[in-house]
This record gives sequence, C-alpha cells and structure tokens, in this order.
Amino acid sequence: MKVLSLGKRSVAVLAAIGLAVGGTVVSAHAATAPAFIDCQLFAAGEPDHIDPALTSTLVGANVATMLFDGLTDTDANGNLYGEVASKWKSPDGSKTWVFTLKKGLKFSNGESVLPSSFVNGWKRSMDSKLASEVAYHGDFILGMNAYSTGKGAFPASSVVANDAAMTLTVKMENPTADWPSIAGHSVFSPIPTSMVGASDKVEEDGTKLVGNGPFMLASAITKRAGGEVVLVPNPNYGGKASSISKLTAKIFSDTNAAYNAFASGQCDSGPIPAGRYTELLTKWGTKGVKSTLGTDYWGFNWEDPTVGGKKNKYLRSAIAKAIDRQQISDVIYQGVRKPATGLLPPGLPGYKAGQGLTATRDLTGAKADFKRWSDAGNKVSSPLRISYNDGAGWDKVASIIIANLKEVGIPAKLDPYPADGTYFSKMRKGQGQIIRAGWFADYPIADNFLYPLLHSKSIDGDNLERYNSAAFDALIDSARSTTNKSFSQSQYRRAEIQALRNDVVITQTVNRGIATVLAPSIATFPITPLGMVVYDQIVKN
Repeated sequence: MKVLSLGKRSVAVLAAIGLAVGGTVVSAHAATAPAFIDCQLFAAGEPDHIDPALTSTLVGANVATMLFDGLTDTDANGNLYGEVASKWKSPDGSKTWVFTLKKGLKFSNGESVLPSSFVNGWKRSMDSKLASEVAYHGDFILGMNAYSTGKGAFPASSVVANDAAMTLTVKMENPTADWPSIAGHSVFSPIPTSMVGASDKVEEDGTKLVGNGPFMLASAITKRAGGEVVLVPNPNYGGKASSISKLTAKIFSDTNAAYNAFASGQCDSGPIPAGRYTELLTKWGTKGVKSTLGTDYWGFNWEDPTVGGKKNKYLRSAIAKAIDRQQISDVIYQGVRKPATGLLPPGLPGYKAGQGLTATRDLTGAKADFKRWSDAGNKVSSPLRISYNDGAGWDKVASIIIANLKEVGIPAKLDPYPADGTYFSKMRKGQGQIIRAGWFADYPIADNFLYPLLHSKSIDGDNLERYNSAAFDALIDSARSTTNKSFSQSQYRRAEIQALRNDVVITQTVNRGIATVLAPSIATFPITPLGMVVYDQIVKN
C-alpha cells in the first residue's frame, strides 16, 4: 500500500489452512460513546480514493476498511482472523479455497451480505473499464488477469458463490497458501446490488458508497484541503459495536498545519512534522507509535533517458551509494525509523538483511561509479528532479539527498507535486524522475512487495518506476508457481537482488512505522502491523 505522509503504515503472519475465529452479532452502537477527530490520517493531503476498489494508498484504504469488511483481516496483534468468513479450507493443497460466510450480516442499507456480494464486488473492482490501479491483486485468481486487462470475460468458474450454502469458492492461478491473508485486501470487498456497475465517481456522493463495515459515510465527502470525511457507526453492523460515536477525519495540505490544529486542541490525533520526533513524542507520549511492515524508498524512472535503462546503471548506483540513510534516520526521524538494508522489512516472511546495493553510505564508491558513467560519454545536462508529494515533509528528506549528491558532483533539485491526491497517478504515467515512494504490506508476504512494486505486469499500477525486466519477472513467476516454500523464498530473494543490486531500479532509505501524537484522553489507539488504525476500537476517556 502506497504511503502519502511521513507519519503513516513486527509480526510475521502466515495464512493458515483451517478454521478462523467466528464472530458474534452484537447490539447497535451505544449513544454515549465519544466522538473522535483525526488530524493525522489526511495531514499530507486528500486521499486518492476511499472506494475499496480504487484506493492505492494507506490513508485511503484505512477509510475503506472502516466502511467495508472483507473475508478476513489482520488485527492489531498481527493475527489473521475472519471478518465475513467464519472459516476457510483448501481441499487440494491451496489450489482451491472454500470460504464459509457468517449468516445474518448486512450492509448499512439493510441488504444481506452474501457470497454473491463478493462476486459482484470483484466483478466491479477487477473490471478493466473501472481501470483500478490495484486490480493486479486479482492476478492470483485463475483467469482474472485476462478480465482486468480487458482480454477476457470475468472468470465465473474461478469465483463461485453458493448463497444457499453461504460458501464462496475461489480457484487460484497457482497453489497459493497465503490466499486467506491476501483476500483481506480492500479490493476484494463485497458490494450491495445498488453498487453493481458503479463508476469511479460513486465515492463523490458518499451516501451511495454503501458498505458492510463498522462505519458508514455520514454525508457526501469533501476531499479537498479544508474539507473532511465524516463516518458514523453502521446501524446494521454485525460485529462488535464501535467504541466511538463519530469519526471526523480532517484534510490538510501540510503536516505542520495539521499538527498545529492538534496542539491547539482541535483534534484527538495529529502528525509529527519532519525533524520533531524526539520533541513531540517526549511531550505527548508514545501510544501512537507502532513498528510496521513497511519501507521508504526512492525509485528511478526506468523510461527516463538520463536515469533509466541499463545504460545508466552506474549513475543510479552512484546515487544509491551517495545517500546517507543514517543521516535521514537521525535528522528527520531521530532514530524512530532505522536505516533499511533492502526493500523487504524486518519481520516479513522471506526478509534477509543486506539485500540492497548498500546499507551504509559509500561516498568513495559513489564517486567511482559516477566517474565510470561519465567516462562512457554520459552527462547530467540539467539538475536531476527529486520528485515527491508536497506538504508531507518529504522536502526535508529530498534536501538531504540533494546535499549528498552534491558531494559526488551530481546536480539535483526539488521537484514537488501538489498535495491533491494525484501524486502517485502522475508517477504511474512516468512524470517523475527520481521518485519518492513508500510501501506498507497489504498482506504479510514477500510477493506483496516485489510483484506490485517491480513486476512488469504492475506497470500503470504500483510499479511507479515502470521497471521492465525479463530476469526479474521470471524469478517472481517462478516463486509464484511453486509449492516448495523454501524454493519460493529463495526466488523472491534473488528477485530482490536483481532489482536492487543488479539493476538498481530503487534504493531503500528507512523502514517505516506509524508515529502519531495523541491527546491525553486517548487510552487505546490500536494499529495493525500493516499500518491500519483500527478506529472502531479506539478508547477515548
């Protein structure tokens, strides 16, 4: 899941074949519960989307997961559990999965949540006409890639609903032991019949975005800075009642303004501006701090004539070696975020330290690589653009990188994009040069970092660099097609090395976490290892 701000998204979680924890239907929300005003979620600008079929950012998905419950989810302790599914099993070694759904669950409009609700949801979210940037998550399902790319019909024989038996059967492209975890992604949310065929504009009238989660939208949303998204408890929710009576998420275009609103008592939570971690965590406490499965990185536009392609490898390696990750950790995060040594974060199954080109700064190596690139007849004719979304504090990180590159003799400049929710869409179109990005695990497996971010089939999706490598793709495809877990992990590690060392298409900086400041009245602020704030379980005194 993409990251918008410095303050957003460790337990290794493996999907288990067998039974999930069942749920109990509970009474409606108590009227005495307090309201919660959030100034950290959208501190860096408006979300790209809050529609579960479309959102590709953590902040948008955090709202989507409050509006919609999927088959499964990961709790604040990192445990997989059933939301709409009461149990699941695979009769054939993870090639087919059968989910049994809980009875009596409803959407906020009163319509029953059925297995066919998931079929309807997936038909919409994977439809090539909707053009969702996260439809690639469906590639695990047999025949779904052809549907999502407009090359075939919906694979009805691979996603079979039996409403009478309350079962949903899913056939996989390859044996996929982690499918119960993957199925918890918001793109696999169910929808009511009123949303069948809904366009990408349905979220603009919030009352038509109808879900089955603990909250529903109170009114049509205002997404621009100065606006807000207001959620209220879903009166038909079949799970545990929300501990808050209303969630108001205010939208800012600058983390400093968002923090000031928090500090003046306007909010219950706020962001931490760059360079103020020690100061503000000392002042407000650390209840809002959580280690998560995430990594910050900077990528190189593979199609850019100066930094992209094989001929510019030594310019990219010079940049990667020049970046002082320890300085970024110390100055920007005061050690809260540690220097990363690869793309996969600690705690993720398959993680191995030292997979990146370098874990520490190598100024001598950077100068040597830049000389090698220059001696081949190449030159930087204009300052390299360090592209990032404005308002979130990334300019501070970019400024450190620019100073680092200056020591090598590589000119660079700030290249900010407006905090209007369109940054990642612009990067997908190849508008960036050296691209600021970050990733939280959507589900805790190595594939969720490597396939979305770097496989050629994810170009126009989360492969912002538009990286296209037959060698990398072959390693990922091999890892996906085997039932041998040890061999699979070996292939994923080789793929990570191919991208980060052999091709140097991205260079990691720090491992991510959630760090937010909270009002003294907040007793519990649960955050999952995937970086999601569990708003319906917040305890406010």
